Amino acid sequence: VREAVVSTQSTGEREGDSDRVRVGESEILQTSRSPVKFTAACWSPTRPGVFFIGREDGNIDVWDLMDRSHEPSMTQNISSSAITSLVPYRVSAKQVLLGVGDDFGTLHILELPWSLRQPSPNETVNMASYFERECSRIDYYKEREANRPTNVSGPSEPAIPMALETDEEEEERLKKSFNSYLTMEKDFLVKLGLKRDDDPVALIH
Repeated sequence: VREAVVSTQSTGEREGDSDRVRVGESEILQTSRSPVKFTAACWSPTRPGVFFIGREDGNIDVWDLMDRSHEPSMTQNISSSAITSLVPYRVSAKQVLLGVGDDFGTLHILELPWSLRQPSPNETVNMASYFERECSRIDYYKEREANRPTNVSGPSEPAIPMALETDEEEEERLKKSFNSYLTMEKDFLVKLGLKRDDDPVALIH
């Protein structure tokens, strides 16, 4: 899997399977395609906005949705072989470990720093609000799509093929879509008090 999907099922379970956050069959969060395969994933046991993704190249991507949601907050190299398992373990309120298995059969034990184990104020409420808002957005677009009238062509009418995009048109469309996403992300972080209105947005030109 080259796109990371972190799922939130309707039962409230959280699991990593492929970087989208998915509710049912719809994605809340989707990132650009990765050049390497993702091989393992897990959520932080103490921070609702943090999850870890193991990669084929022996690196771990650390995602902190309270910091940013379009790219990992950091990437740490663990092994020269693929990461095969990630298991977090909370020793105490002041110590959280992350067990990392690799394709060589080696077990690496990492101690998470304070910033990755200690939730920020109202993090649970803010993340619940984030997922709720994104779920509502998805429901809105699903309902709009379901209610959109469709043109039924008669049996003798040939289907009109859609015009294919050129590479330049596709690139421009993707740029606009990603820039729109970055703007929405900044607005969300401003509402959480993590950014200011005058903070710049690194748009793609």
